[in-house]
Amino acid sequence: MDTNDLKGRQLWKAKARAVVKKHYILLVLLCLVSVFYGNEFNYVSSHTNDTYNFLSGQDPEGTGIKLRIDDKSLIEIAEEKMGIDIEALRQKRLERTEKIRVSGSQQLEKIQSKERGIFASVASYFSSGKLVDTIVDTGESVLNSRKLIETILIIAALLVSLFIWVFLKNVYIAILRRMFLEARTYASVPVSHVLHFRIVRCWMNASMAMLRVTIYELLWWLTVVGGVIKHYSYLLVPYIIAENPDIDPEEAISLSRRMMDGHKMEAFYIDLSFIGWHILGILTFGAAEAFWAVPYKIATFTEYYAVRRADARTIELEGSDQLNDRYLFEKADRDMLEEAYVDIEAQKMYIDTHRVTLSPVKAFFAKNFGLWIGSTEEKKAYDEVDNRRQQIVADRAAIRGEMYPQRLNPLWEEDSYHALRHARSIRTYTIWSVIMIFFVFAFIGWSWEVGIHLVKDGVFVNRGVMHGPWLPVYGSGVAMIIVALARWRRNPAAEAILTIVLCGFVEYMTSYYLEVTKGMRWWDYTGYFLNLNGRICGEGLMVFAIGGMAAVYLLVPIVDSLLSRINPKILTALSIVLVIIFAADMVYSHNTPNIGEGITDYDAYKSTSSVEYDIGHIRYR
Repeated sequence: MDTNDLKGRQLWKAKARAVVKKHYILLVLLCLVSVFYGNEFNYVSSHTNDTYNFLSGQDPEGTGIKLRIDDKSLIEIAEEKMGIDIEALRQKRLERTEKIRVSGSQQLEKIQSKERGIFASVASYFSSGKLVDTIVDTGESVLNSRKLIETILIIAALLVSLFIWVFLKNVYIAILRRMFLEARTYASVPVSHVLHFRIVRCWMNASMAMLRVTIYELLWWLTVVGGVIKHYSYLLVPYIIAENPDIDPEEAISLSRRMMDGHKMEAFYIDLSFIGWHILGILTFGAAEAFWAVPYKIATFTEYYAVRRADARTIELEGSDQLNDRYLFEKADRDMLEEAYVDIEAQKMYIDTHRVTLSPVKAFFAKNFGLWIGSTEEKKAYDEVDNRRQQIVADRAAIRGEMYPQRLNPLWEEDSYHALRHARSIRTYTIWSVIMIFFVFAFIGWSWEVGIHLVKDGVFVNRGVMHGPWLPVYGSGVAMIIVALARWRRNPAAEAILTIVLCGFVEYMTSYYLEVTKGMRWWDYTGYFLNLNGRICGEGLMVFAIGGMAAVYLLVPIVDSLLSRINPKILTALSIVLVIIFAADMVYSHNTPNIGEGITDYDAYKSTSSVEYDIGHIRYR
């Protein structure tokens, strides 16, 4: 091993550690998105349960490998050393489960006794997938093939999943590198810069480039050895796309190959240098990797890309002229920045002449809850001034060299500011907008969970306690975060921590309420790492944090911008109608919750498709 290579790795890793420490909260949250949603580093999330099973002396995969000492698992030995009566705990668990089962059976009989009458029959018709069954039956009579209709539904779900993977999850790999590149050069990296590809109108091209490299690498992995080699040949593609999302996909791949020619073993040694962190990740149930090693590794390869890029431009490597985002790697001089942002004074003048003064009541709700109390016309005027004020703050940070100067990006256009405004998270929401946001995300949550089961098992399962196409836990979670945590929105770290607390409290109390009132559970995290009474768990709370942050800083602003284009009267009427339907569903579901095939007995349904109510062992939401 070359001594210079070793010194180079040490230098890159030292710089990487400094970058991660400087932007720790932001970079960890960005990486956790990849960890939990399986974009990459999905092996980290698997460490949690695999390590727990290993330490428990279990062998769920049938490998024949078990960790036991004197016929005791390490967890059992630890519990004995701490004086815990394992058998008493198990007995207590069995008693609680039996109590839930008996209470649930009684509640089920009570519910079934109320399923009489016209209204109950109509509501039951829409529940548990009966409406979908009717659609399938109708399609069968027309096309003379029930299997064909079911196949069409599954294909539709697969296409939606493919769309999400190609245009969101896969392209996020390059987006993540973009954020790391900004973090290594600048002191401030706004969350909204995650939408850089959209701002410069290159999202489609970036998606196609990432799709192409994924397909190429997948095909090369069929040859095993070729997969290893090409993995390092294509290693820099996400970084190249991050720098220039407008580059031709094939050129990005070819450029990466040329830049890595003669350096693949060097990159392999960088990978190898993280083996200790992988081992520590296993021993810490994935925590060491999720909260340090993953961002540390990406930051190290980001430094490596900066070196390979500089070398390529120095020797004028073919295609290196495409690496043209100069100020992603160095700061522009003050004069150039002031010239690029020369219109700041004009923006200040506009603010001074169009200032909107809020009454004490309006100011209170806007500041503390992010709610707008007033007319739509006044809100538009206020938003215009507030958008310009926020842009001045960002522009001044760019002039001071604290933030990436977007106006100096080669792909920047004057109307790119419109995309930035749609993505601004610091904004106020009308009551009607909050209501519609609730329903949008409640439907997205329902579609997500229904789609998972439709793709995985080929069956329609109407998820949740209610009968309509919505899961209130998703909609209410997002609505509560944007309202209750509005005053912390300027501090992403505080927002993330409070999101975990708020969502954890709501999920725990919802589970407790359903168990007390209905005598059953719609989800149970028992056996998950860091779970509390099976109602909440560490992994679930982390997903809530990631989802909540994505919603508040990215998705909700875009949804609100789209809703603002709807005529206010139509939006109000639509909100009222949906609230009435939802309230009716909630009243009906209070006495007749959505239970049965695939909802409260999903394990049995998936394996036997029979109607069996295993109330005490419900594990699926």
